[in-house]
Amino acid sequence: MDNLSSDRWQDLLDRLQKDDESLVDTTVAQLLDTIPGYEKVGPERLAFSVRRNVALSIRIIRLGVDPAPDEVPEAAALADERLGQGVPLGSVLSGFRVSMMMILRRLIALSPQYDIPSDEVLECSTLLWSLADVFSTRATAVYRDREIARAVADSARRSEWIGHAVAEGMEISELLWGAAMYDVPTDVPVRAVAASARPRAEQLLHAWAEGAGLRLLTSVQSSVIVGILIGEVSDRDVAGELTIGLGQPELLERLHASFASATLALRAAEQVGDTGLVDLPALSWRLAIHTCPEATEMLTRRYLDPLQGAGEFRRELLESVAAYLGHRMNIPAASRSIPVHVNTLRYRLRRFEELTGADLGDTQTVVEVSWVLAAHPDL
Repeated sequence: MDNLSSDRWQDLLDRLQKDDESLVDTTVAQLLDTIPGYEKVGPERLAFSVRRNVALSIRIIRLGVDPAPDEVPEAAALADERLGQGVPLGSVLSGFRVSMMMILRRLIALSPQYDIPSDEVLECSTLLWSLADVFSTRATAVYRDREIARAVADSARRSEWIGHAVAEGMEISELLWGAAMYDVPTDVPVRAVAASARPRAEQLLHAWAEGAGLRLLTSVQSSVIVGILIGEVSDRDVAGELTIGLGQPELLERLHASFASATLALRAAEQVGDTGLVDLPALSWRLAIHTCPEATEMLTRRYLDPLQGAGEFRRELLESVAAYLGHRMNIPAASRSIPVHVNTLRYRLRRFEELTGADLGDTQTVVEVSWVLAAHPDL
């Protein structure tokens, strides 16, 4: 745009640069009247920004070419300043366009005094609107990058607080700060949850909580997803074969006790192959399988080792015993669940007793065989 480098244009731009106070005052008033959030900036800082915009416009017009984003550092500076003042991005972009409009109006008003043809004024307006587009792109990128950085920092702080909240010995002031920041109640019980960190586990956990009408805050600590669950638990079905340890309700200051039981429930449930939401009462006696491996080893030698020579029949024997015990020792119901004929089931149960020396009518034997089957869910 060589036309914009003529002497008459240079004279016009010099005039605009020297005689800008009325333009500044008018623009500041317009910004304060029409742009939400600019009341946080104040007239003095707005006047400074308008003068900067005038200088920027003059520089770009004198260059006579569409600016590249890196040629408009003012955009990043203004975006940083407005972000710190809490002005929304939309207001920043609207404010800059208002400023450009006011500058262009002044140029149009002055152009007859310097014999500027209308086609050259049009060239100038096109250049200024190109500047506005570049400014918008640069300012948007700054807001996006800062928001991402802020979100990452906030997530890290929240994750750290959750990790500390489930650990005993957290300072009460820090505990209360986090509770206020993340809207965690301190006067009603909440629960800790624990799940093994694996692909999509955290997503599944949040999807379950949302579907159950619960609030959930989570953090990944080492290989465990740690969570604070707020609300009454009723739905224990979780998609994706996920196992979640659920702690007992506790006030926030005793959340560490809830987390200890949630972790124990998780480890015990994983060992016996349970999925869904699991707590210590639900595990009942099977909790001992996790805490007493010596008993599991002894019962494995007693009831599983004698079946090693049975080949494929070993799997059928164990399937039949599991069905029998799982259906309250009701042979017709157990046989339908596999399914096999009732006589086939009776034969398999008898062979199991012969090979292991077990008596499936004895209460202690029933407990012991149930233990060893629960301890080896993959059999």
